[in-house]
Parts: sequence; C-alpha cells; structure tokens
Amino acid sequence: MDDLQCENIKIGELMPLMGHLMCYVRQQTSQAYAELGYDITPEAADALMVIQHFDGLPQKKLADILGKDKASITRLLNSLVKCQMVERIQDLEDRRIIRAHITEEGKAVFQKILPKLHALSDLALADINEHDFNILLQTMTTIVRNTSAPCCNS
Repeated sequence: MDDLQCENIKIGELMPLMGHLMCYVRQQTSQAYAELGYDITPEAADALMVIQHFDGLPQKKLADILGKDKASITRLLNSLVKCQMVERIQDLEDRRIIRAHITEEGKAVFQKILPKLHALSDLALADINEHDFNILLQTMTTIVRNTSAPCCNS
C-alpha cells in the first residue's frame, strides 16, 4: 500500500488549510469589489472570476466548475447581470444552452480589482519558489481530478 492510505485520513490535515485559504481569498476579493461600490457575494465574485477567464462558458459548465447546482448558478448570474457585469446569451447552435459572457463593465471592474488580486497572490505565495509552486499546482490538480472521478460522486 502507498503512504497515503485511507486509514491515515491525510485529507483531515489538508481541509482546514484549504478552507482557511479560500475563506481569506473570498473575503479579500469581496472587500475589493465593495471598495469599488459593488455589493456582490464572494460566490458571485468566484463566478465572475471564472467567467472572466472562460468567457462564453455554458451555464452548466460554470456550475460544474464552481460545484454549484443549477438554482445557485441562476442566483449568482442574476446578481452579476443586475450589476451589469455579466450577460446571458443563448447559444446560436443549441438554444438550450445559455452562455455567460462578461460585459465591458465586468471587464472594467475586473481590471480595477486586478492590482488587489496580484497583491493577494503575492502575499499568499511569498517565500514559495517556482518549483514548489508547480508541485503544489500539480498536486492540487490531481486531488481535484481524483475527487471528480465517478466513483467519488455517488
């Protein structure tokens, strides 16, 4: 058997660390939007970040990435549409698919908070060299892939 046997419950050590980091990042990101006069939840900020990077993402795929159900994604998108940061556009080839697109307003707001996000990234990754960061990235990617496997979703 390998070093990370299920009996060792290694994930119990990892989860509080990941939770603390996510809480801090969400709080800081939400604060950055608030400073610009946008009252959006940390979850909506997460959605905007994903849409910024994957413009035109189908609503279903956004739900998968964020680990949210259809109703939650609808509420998140409603708040972003209300702030004029995102728009929903029906797919031209498959009318059942609704795509989330970032608006010019959304892009402008994102550019305004980008320095805050860079500072947050610099703070979080201080004293971590590129090699260690790449190992962390590869490890987290593997953990996400493992927990996304069909055997784990039942």
